[in-house]
Amino acid sequence: MSYTALAWLGVALFIYSISVRQLQRAELTGPMWFVLIGIGLALGFEHHVSIRELDRQLWQPVVELTLAIFLFSDAAKTRLRVLAASYQLPTLLLLLGLPLTVLFATAVAHYLLGLSFAAAALLAIVVTPTDAALCRGFITAKQVPANLREAINIESGLNDGLCVPLFLLALALFDNPQALAGGDIFMVFIRELGIALGVAVSLTLIAILLLKRAKFHHLFAKNTSPFLFVGFAIMVYALTQSLHGSGFIAAFVSGLLFDRFYNDELKDTLIAEGENIAELAAMLSWTIFGFISLATLSQLSLAGFCYALGAVTILRVLPVLLALGRSNLDWQAKLTLAWFGPRGLASVVFTLMLLDMANPEVRLITEVAVCTILLSVFLHGLTTRPIALSFAKKF
Repeated sequence: MSYTALAWLGVALFIYSISVRQLQRAELTGPMWFVLIGIGLALGFEHHVSIRELDRQLWQPVVELTLAIFLFSDAAKTRLRVLAASYQLPTLLLLLGLPLTVLFATAVAHYLLGLSFAAAALLAIVVTPTDAALCRGFITAKQVPANLREAINIESGLNDGLCVPLFLLALALFDNPQALAGGDIFMVFIRELGIALGVAVSLTLIAILLLKRAKFHHLFAKNTSPFLFVGFAIMVYALTQSLHGSGFIAAFVSGLLFDRFYNDELKDTLIAEGENIAELAAMLSWTIFGFISLATLSQLSLAGFCYALGAVTILRVLPVLLALGRSNLDWQAKLTLAWFGPRGLASVVFTLMLLDMANPEVRLITEVAVCTILLSVFLHGLTTRPIALSFAKKF
């Protein structure tokens, strides 16, 4: 029966590929489409396929590698030099809006859901990273001021990488709070961070030298090499994990190093081609997420739903408005930046990493996180075009 489910998934991929423009006109984004496909498969095969039959050892590496590739590619195309010239909005969003969002979301989770502070912080970090892929129509809309599009794009490209160490540290503290007193958790975290930095720096510098030599000697195709960055991101992630470091941090740092030290006219093309390959894995990840969402939400409480709705709205909007309070933006621009904080692949991967933990608080965390992501996929997806068009009337 699993082959039948795979056949339907193939049909969904085919239909999406040949009608993507029409789906976008109908305000149906890629994540929305494949989440719906996953939900449909769960409903159609609920008596034949369970989430436990979807071998975790098979699908978890797929979704983790997908996040690692996007962490690398987002960092590699950050344009740190450009950011240095127009840093105000991204800096406010990342260095002030992000921590404020985590603090607000932690406090509300503790008092509304009754979670311990460690569990509340874990939930807050899971639902904080943003993903511009869910509002791609806004990022590419020419009528929207360039500074707003660039700010959202840079924020989503960097904040998931910044949230990875916070998530790993919060998960370790939650899983073993007794180790906090002796400082063991922080020593383990510093060790993992050191391994990640060591692998990222050494492999990236070697790779850049090899790329320059390979191009000089015409060892790879002049205009295309679609597996280059995908393979490298996988190598960095997997090697770091095998050495008991954080592969996500290594992939992110490696991307930043490529952005800074690899100056080649083909870099953007190579990254874009690699992302096209990774996009398939991302859609499979959204399908898996849709598949597990119904079972995960079966016991969601009213308080949990209210928190999820708040996480998509006021728990993002209020901190960002505070962060942007002294900027020279008008209210439409501030509200737009505050609204467009869609939860995407990073939140999905963080949530899937928690599924096997046998803890009542973790169960509540995953239920609320899944609901938050679902609400974000549809609310942010459906509001992308109307908000973008509102700027056409003004400018």
